[in-house]
Amino acid sequence: MADLSPAGSGLRTAQLDGRRLSEALLPLELAPRAQLRLAAISRWNALRGVRVGLVAAGLLLMLIGANLATPIYPMLQQRLGLGPLDTTILFTVYVFALVPVLAVVGHWSDHLGRRALILPAVALAAAGDVVFATSGSFWQLAAGRAVQGIAVGLSTGAAGAALGDLMPDRPTLAAKLTLACSAGGVALGPVVGALLANGTDPLLTPFLLHAIALLALCVPLALVHPRMPGRNRPPASPPRITTPAHLRPQRLRLPRTGRREFLLAASAGFVSYAVFGVYLSLAPAFSAKLLNTDSRLVGAIVAALLLGSSALAQLVVPPTADRLVIALGMAGLATGLGLVVTAQYTGTPALLFIGSVLGGACQGIAFRSLFTTAVAAMDPERRGSELSSLWVIVYLGSSLPIVAVGALVKAYGLLPATSGFTLLAAGLCAALALAVARRPKHG
Repeated sequence: MADLSPAGSGLRTAQLDGRRLSEALLPLELAPRAQLRLAAISRWNALRGVRVGLVAAGLLLMLIGANLATPIYPMLQQRLGLGPLDTTILFTVYVFALVPVLAVVGHWSDHLGRRALILPAVALAAAGDVVFATSGSFWQLAAGRAVQGIAVGLSTGAAGAALGDLMPDRPTLAAKLTLACSAGGVALGPVVGALLANGTDPLLTPFLLHAIALLALCVPLALVHPRMPGRNRPPASPPRITTPAHLRPQRLRLPRTGRREFLLAASAGFVSYAVFGVYLSLAPAFSAKLLNTDSRLVGAIVAALLLGSSALAQLVVPPTADRLVIALGMAGLATGLGLVVTAQYTGTPALLFIGSVLGGACQGIAFRSLFTTAVAAMDPERRGSELSSLWVIVYLGSSLPIVAVGALVKAYGLLPATSGFTLLAAGLCAALALAVARRPKHG
């Protein structure tokens, strides 16, 4: 008989009337409720909304954790004698750990199921919190960042694909939640870190509380049944068998359909995340000089403005297929960056806030529209691997550009380095705006 899940014999299964029911968190198909009564820990037949909430919460919490340390880095610099280049390297260690994992295991959730990656990723993120919280040297901090990167790499493609699986009738909402949790987590991380760092132990408390929240999330993730009650798979569907060969590392490939949409979304994401990474790593120092304050919370709020505006725009503004609107969004990101740098030259704090909000909102509108179009064109049975390929390109924007800017800051100072980066990023945004506005050759 046909296997009822996208996983196959490579997983522990239960025999039910001659049919296999494999462990897979959120597959494309649904199973009859009667077949979900397994003698296993996973017995909670949760509704779709609960499952969506669990996946979204996992993605949001992991990305909050990856950015908790942003407002705490100045304190770490003083305690451990770190410089600006060391701080930017810590940002990129996270990406250098994330990208290879995403590239190697990004397709696994298409074969093993979504929970097979999401649940261990959440637990691993909690372990990363513990390593980071107890760090007493640069290398321990780097190890903690690496563990966090591995956790996010394990779950990024699986979580996005899981949301798409759960809402096949609402792909726009699935893409909205994926991006909002990603950008929202990065934006909330610095603010949450600054608020929790005001306690008696500013280096331990934020990470300890975050680790507890992650471990608490592991409980419902483990209890929820990996299948969702519903209908049978169509009888004509062939069985799917997972073998070790399916799990071997694969070369990253462009999607079979919608390649132009994929490349535009990936390029816009690369530039955006380069901007976000530089902004998060340098904004606290940037705002401290401009606003003449040492407050960790103020620096965190400034760092979160760009990404918070992006996340809010993705939640509020519907995606659009209007090429002019998307092109104006990329141009708006470039304009916002220009205002942020101008604020430093002129000593005008208002331009810092206006530029951050303008750039973030415009990026959110443009990237979400491109991302939604790209995901809609993907093959549902390859969504995990194709989404992972897209995120690999996007996250690479948060690696080498940040190291380069950190080196330039050390050599030439904060303002000249950020000015040069802004000019380059603005040029790339303008080029992308032209590429989006150009009519495709095939209509």
